[in-house]
Amino acid sequence: MNNDRVSQKRLEELEQSLSEQDRKILLSIHKCRYLTTPQIQRLHFKNYAARITAIKAANRNLAKLRDYGLIGALTRRIGGVRAGSSSYIWALRPAGFRMMCMNTNRKPCKRFLEPSPFFLKHTLAISEAYLQIIEICARRGLELRITQIEPECWRYYSVSGGKTAVLKPDLFAVTINGEYADSWFVEVDLATESYPAVLEKCERYLRYYQIGTEQKQHGGFPCVVWIVPDEKRKGNIKERISEEYAKAPKIFITITPEELEPLIICGAAEYLKKEWGGM
Repeated sequence: MNNDRVSQKRLEELEQSLSEQDRKILLSIHKCRYLTTPQIQRLHFKNYAARITAIKAANRNLAKLRDYGLIGALTRRIGGVRAGSSSYIWALRPAGFRMMCMNTNRKPCKRFLEPSPFFLKHTLAISEAYLQIIEICARRGLELRITQIEPECWRYYSVSGGKTAVLKPDLFAVTINGEYADSWFVEVDLATESYPAVLEKCERYLRYYQIGTEQKQHGGFPCVVWIVPDEKRKGNIKERISEEYAKAPKIFITITPEELEPLIICGAAEYLKKEWGGM
């Protein structure tokens, strides 16, 4: 089948023939933009006794959706060709976008484009943070009320002069632990941006905080979490935020990936006290 030339009639036939599992996979790829085979396995094929069996089941399902012309594997792989089918990175093809957009006002894409290496790496890192939050909540018995990935989680708000500004977090989530609800704006940092660029993003969050739109609509302002690669980067970002915004509201937390689970379990209020002292 020519993956980029699926007729509307054929698309409607395919849509009717999809299993619930097929739909969930397509929705996840649509939401995240790019997902690796192991990530898809962790999302949708986790109830298997052996991981190798789960990967094989995921591969079969993905091959079917590929043959339908709904998804495709990127040229770039994780771990190279020797990693086999587990190295594939999947994205929706135009027919897949058309199917996802059939009942919405969103315009489907016209071409299947290979992303730049940096954009792909960052997008997969966001997908990994999203997946880890799902797994943490499932493992710890927490409720995951909302998960939004950019651009769905972007915030549009009015500024002086009648203009519209956009806050662009990578990820937004709301987690419930017993009686306590925490909301999170997540920034996935790969140590590729300069420290002035990081502080400029922090400045945008503070401006949005001061406007009060989020608080009026949702009853509070999310904790802004910087997930950074290592302790050195963590210390440097925390130090610069502390120096630059000593008198600003304490809304920022900087963590390594290993600290994401303790953060979600502990909750924003307690972790902010740990981060900034008594505030």
